[in-house]
Amino acid sequence: MLNLYNPPIRSEEYNDEAHSSMTLCQQGIRVMCRSIGYILFTASLCFTSLFALAQPVKIQLLQPQIMLEYGDPVRLSQLLSDAQKQVDYPVYPLGISLISPTKQGQIEEQKRLIFSALETINTKDTQRIAEQLKALHFVYREKLETHLAKVRSIKKNNPLLTADYTLSIPSRPPHIRVITPKRTTHEVVKQSPNTHLKNYLTPGIAGDDYDSAWVIQADQTVQYIKDIQWRGKHHYLSPGSIVFVGLDDLPHPYQTLNNDIAQLLTQHLER
Repeated sequence: MLNLYNPPIRSEEYNDEAHSSMTLCQQGIRVMCRSIGYILFTASLCFTSLFALAQPVKIQLLQPQIMLEYGDPVRLSQLLSDAQKQVDYPVYPLGISLISPTKQGQIEEQKRLIFSALETINTKDTQRIAEQLKALHFVYREKLETHLAKVRSIKKNNPLLTADYTLSIPSRPPHIRVITPKRTTHEVVKQSPNTHLKNYLTPGIAGDDYDSAWVIQADQTVQYIKDIQWRGKHHYLSPGSIVFVGLDDLPHPYQTLNNDIAQLLTQHLER
């Protein structure tokens, strides 16, 4: 006899088909959730960016002592232009300093490590260097292009400033500073073009047994110059630069101390 009714669906087949349907449904839900999550994340980033762009910015000028206030973040070019309108003298671009108050802790830590090393070595030379460094003022100077024409003409030189800063816009100084282990006070020497480096390092300032020095230009560029005594090469020293004659015979754990001091000197602020 023929079976005229449909055979029953086995429970295994039913479960497989149901499970397949549920899996597809769950996958669809997951994809939809991911899409919604991405949209929400993107919206959050946009909102955060817009919120940041809406923050006012305050710039404290050191010359003169006034505050520039902006309702929104400001381009460096705009700030430099506005700041230079506040003074009645030619601004020295290499000496311009954009100072970050929130990063001053990094400078204080640099100073702490250097003074600790000088104190640990504890020789007459390290004591003299420590005394000269204590007389200088160090701040966190952002490394930026400060020639207004170059800031305006090259996009990467013109960042959007979104935080509060202090700005120093000095006039051109007539001098350079010389720091050596032979003195307890640093020497201020008149800057002269086309002058041999060793002419700044007279025996009365640097002694006669040095052979190298660090030059820290006003724009924070550092040069290490060797064979000063016998090479007659001219080295341009920008007004406001610093010449640092390093310490000799440093103990092995402090081999980088001279370089560390040179890097700290890039954060010196003329006052």
